[in-house]
Amino acid sequence: MARVLIVEDSRFVRQLVCDILKKNLNVICDEASTVKEAISKIKFYPYDVILLDYILPDGTGMDILHEAKSSIQGKVILFSSLAEEGADITVQALSEGAADFILKPGWGGMLAEQFSAELLSKVGTFLEEHESSNAVKELKQPQVKTDRTVTSTPLTAKPFVKCGGIANGIIVVGSSTGGPQALRRFLAKFECINVPMVIAQHMPPVFTKSLAEQLNRTCHMTVIEAVESTQLQPNKVYIVTGGKHGIVSDNQLDIIDGPPVNGVKPAADLLFASAGESYKSQTLGVVLTGMGKDGLEGSKIIKQMGGKVIAESENTAVVWGMPGEIAKNGLADAVEDLELLPEVVERIISTWK
Repeated sequence: MARVLIVEDSRFVRQLVCDILKKNLNVICDEASTVKEAISKIKFYPYDVILLDYILPDGTGMDILHEAKSSIQGKVILFSSLAEEGADITVQALSEGAADFILKPGWGGMLAEQFSAELLSKVGTFLEEHESSNAVKELKQPQVKTDRTVTSTPLTAKPFVKCGGIANGIIVVGSSTGGPQALRRFLAKFECINVPMVIAQHMPPVFTKSLAEQLNRTCHMTVIEAVESTQLQPNKVYIVTGGKHGIVSDNQLDIIDGPPVNGVKPAADLLFASAGESYKSQTLGVVLTGMGKDGLEGSKIIKQMGGKVIAESENTAVVWGMPGEIAKNGLADAVEDLELLPEVVERIISTWK
């Protein structure tokens, strides 16, 4: 039976969350109300999922992520607020080890069906991923076969990737659960690129702002949140603002409103499809960690137009939902660990004119 730790100073919230999980999932719930208690339990029990509040009586959730890092075996989900300060903290936690977050409403909102549905969806998905991973290891099933032609020469994880000059192409990236940490590690490998990069990361608006600001401080390239239509420039990274969609055409990124696609805004499918239709063979789609299958239909368009699509491997993805769909549907020109993907990007776009 799966084991979940709920770290929260409010007894009411701990009990409510525990009741929701035990009623709907086959789990054992454990509780902690302080940093000290949480760290002690994490070092003793191999929890499958840890639900972590940020503000605690004797410290913060970040203290737990740092001090118990070597003992955390499962996925960490952070309770977050919609406030700008809460967004900054959440993005920092996501960049340093937390796998996902859940918006924490007021006490009355904790009883809402929307909160329960999101809680069960995220915890349930992580538990299914854990069980599936263990089953594959036990059965020693072969990995999904993909077209590895662009990576026929062994990859070595270069310290930095540098693509000089200017090319008439584009890199589009889709990511979701685990995305902030993956994006930080992925982008940190680039010193410069000769085309623009546009990212659709599943997040609310205030969170994409914090994400862009934090990535801009840690990356060599300029990273900005795109909140309105803008001209695309080489060596710049544009993160589509949360709650809107991004589409590209003729070196312009348009930010548009509209219904969610695959239940999300921004959707990688819309971004990828528009890129493929506009940039044809000089389009590269990169699908990183995330739940669901967003990016699958857009990747089909990229491939139909002669472009290429690469995906993060199951070895490094927090959740192999989105990249797994690319691999399983035969759309991946390469499936590689996160540290090796920048070199694959370099090999592909170095041939563009």
